Amino acid sequence: MEKKWIDCNVCGMDQFKAIAKQGGWTIGQCRNCGLIYVNPTAIFRPDHEFSKVSLGFQYTRYQSVNLSNKVIEFEKKQLLENRASLEKFGCSAPSKFRFLDVGCGSGASVRAAAELGWEAVGIDLDPELIEKGRRELEMDLRCTTLLEAHMEKEQFDFIRLRDVIEHLPDPYETLLEIKRLLVPGGGVLVSTPNEGSMPTRLRQALGYRRRVVATVTPPHHLHGFNRHTLQKIIQRAELFIDEIKSTTPVDPSYVTSRNMLSSQNSCSVFLWNLGRSLDMGSMLIGWARKISGSPLC
Repeated sequence: MEKKWIDCNVCGMDQFKAIAKQGGWTIGQCRNCGLIYVNPTAIFRPDHEFSKVSLGFQYTRYQSVNLSNKVIEFEKKQLLENRASLEKFGCSAPSKFRFLDVGCGSGASVRAAAELGWEAVGIDLDPELIEKGRRELEMDLRCTTLLEAHMEKEQFDFIRLRDVIEHLPDPYETLLEIKRLLVPGGGVLVSTPNEGSMPTRLRQALGYRRRVVATVTPPHHLHGFNRHTLQKIIQRAELFIDEIKSTTPVDPSYVTSRNMLSSQNSCSVFLWNLGRSLDMGSMLIGWARKISGSPLC
């Protein structure tokens, strides 16, 4: 696995301050803007070595679930809610609706989008998940990073990063590429764990040693965003922000069907809902769009 020293993706400065060690990785914070990230960071490649490394990642476990009709129907309902949000924010919503899911796993969301009549593409780093999705769903799934996909510009109306940005070594460059791929008026949804959540703040107040980035140990997660840093990185990519809000890990409008199994834990749900009511929910949701005529269009 390659490691690389990086500057802060939010402010672009080299102001990394180490604050903890975990499993051979250094977790730190940008002195300038406060972003939490791992440095040097992990650079994963879309190959079978990554498939082996990622077997222990929560992401791989929930993306490897059986691609049942129930999962597809859950994804269809969520995508329709996502499209309604896009329309509410004034994003383009043509009849020929083009969707890109970044971090699609085995592609349940891509199949769901196709059944809704959308043109849909999914990308993911894990070749085993991609092979599974191609075999079972027969969809356009590509094993690549977004930056190495070399797609034509302005071809998508909606791009989604659901639980993805925290995994990336280069989230700023990825958002720039998303901007290039969106049609003018197209929208992007970013969902990610919240470093400013009530549980995280409580652990910090009680003096617990930091071991995680965005709730998970590195190198599974490489960046941890709060409301401020998520807003700043989206603005740095010159996307127009429509909304940034916090929610819970069992919000069916934004999380995977696998995450919804946690709704059976009444104690956790109570705490998550309390955090959301205080605007310190455990998940952050960011909606943004590409405005025609902005400097990078």
